[in-house]
Amino acid sequence: MSHSKFLSVRQVLVIPVILLLTLGSIGSLEAQKEQVQVIPGELPDPSIIKVNNTYYAAGTSGDWAPLYPIYSSTDLKNWTLISHVFAEKPNWTMSSFWAPELYYKNGTFYCYYTARATDGISKVGVATTRDIRKGFVDKGPLIAWGNEAIDAFVYDENGSLYITWKAYGLTPDKPIQLLGSKLSDDGLSLVGSEFEILIANEDDWERGGIEGQCIVERDGFLYMLYSGNNCCGEDCDYMVGVARAKQMEGPWEKYGSNPLMAGNTSWKCPGHGTVVDTGSGWYYLYHAYHTKGFPNLGRAAILSEMYWDEITGWPYFKVDEQTTDGNRLTENISDDFNTGKLEPWWRLNITSSAPKLEFVEKQLKMTEKFPDSGNVTGAVLCVVPDASDFIFSTHLRDRNNARKGLVLYTNENNSMGLGVEGDQLVLWKVRQGAFSELNKIGIKSAGDIWLRAQVEDAQSIRFEYRTGAGEWKSIKDRESASGDVSGDNLAWWSSGMKAGLQVHTDPVSGDNEAVFEDFQILY
Repeated sequence: MSHSKFLSVRQVLVIPVILLLTLGSIGSLEAQKEQVQVIPGELPDPSIIKVNNTYYAAGTSGDWAPLYPIYSSTDLKNWTLISHVFAEKPNWTMSSFWAPELYYKNGTFYCYYTARATDGISKVGVATTRDIRKGFVDKGPLIAWGNEAIDAFVYDENGSLYITWKAYGLTPDKPIQLLGSKLSDDGLSLVGSEFEILIANEDDWERGGIEGQCIVERDGFLYMLYSGNNCCGEDCDYMVGVARAKQMEGPWEKYGSNPLMAGNTSWKCPGHGTVVDTGSGWYYLYHAYHTKGFPNLGRAAILSEMYWDEITGWPYFKVDEQTTDGNRLTENISDDFNTGKLEPWWRLNITSSAPKLEFVEKQLKMTEKFPDSGNVTGAVLCVVPDASDFIFSTHLRDRNNARKGLVLYTNENNSMGLGVEGDQLVLWKVRQGAFSELNKIGIKSAGDIWLRAQVEDAQSIRFEYRTGAGEWKSIKDRESASGDVSGDNLAWWSSGMKAGLQVHTDPVSGDNEAVFEDFQILY
């Protein structure tokens, strides 16, 4: 075969994002760089395949479209965003687009993905393509199991395809477990009965459950890396363990020295990744939270070399509690909207009111199409922050009565921003669905207005504005001693906060549009 598969669209994006990282050669990471972020921003649950001489990686997109970004690399350190699996959600799905697992066979790329179905249950679906740069065609749900089936991984054992997944049982008293089944030769249906692989040990480090498995073969053993405990949010305690077996159907033996990896001073709650053999070394691509900005920022894609104990055969990592390589990978964004299309860094939330977007005379016109009285944030268009300290800004022309401007966003019930309503400037915050007006001031200029926000540690936000050629002025939270707005409502259990643009319909006039001249985010 001309490929290798190791653990675990929107049409091709015209302008790729080029990601550079000065690592030295893969295969000889320096000891102080045993944990290196290789893709900026947020990319949980990363999956990797190698086809010929190219690596492809995909990751969780959550409730943000386009769904499941796909990156390519020839060296594991320089990555380019080339496409997405889906431009829009498949008809059978509702939300929670997690854990895409890539696979390749005989000229066809597969993506086995997790999504919450319209009946509210998370299931594993499958999609295929012959050209990974041109999006995937959905083939529908593949695995439905009890309360939840997530985190698929496909492995070829001597020509027989197997799929594994995390399952919540058919009844409440069933444990969280990893199950497996044979797959049909075309990879699109299950064959025979499922079998048990591992059960979470509730008295051990796995007490929060096990998931995020991937499989490799070495010296006659199959090794399954998996993750245990709580993956996400401020109470996460995720760790990585390993088990091995002589064949897919087991029995599987857990390593007595688990876990292999836990959090440290730079990266918290590591796990759910893919192992790849480069020929000159073994590497694990996985996610972790950076300790700076935690828990408001999301989980980043981290690369670590994996080593093998030549006596016992078990794998291990050289990641300790005091890692010094915690630098974030960042890229500034500047968008003047003059290309007439949505650039690849933008994200649209699929569970709330998505805006209508029009590009008119090198400006972005953003309209809240379907106002919802239960959504006091409004429609948003966002980017994923790469690090905890940044400045983002915009230039507005429109002066109708809609509330429009900058936003920091987790979901429609937890957000904050600075916006213009007619001739007034409004500093606002939404906590658990309740809208608060933190400050409101009149603005005399009938011309342009510029808004910006300075974010520190993803927790403290200073909002500023200027009109015409004037100087920047701060607008303060009237109830804050410092005048800065607290980001204490911007932590979300499964994904990090986003930054971007917002428009909310005025209930009296019905005004629902905003016109933006530009947008920037700088680190």
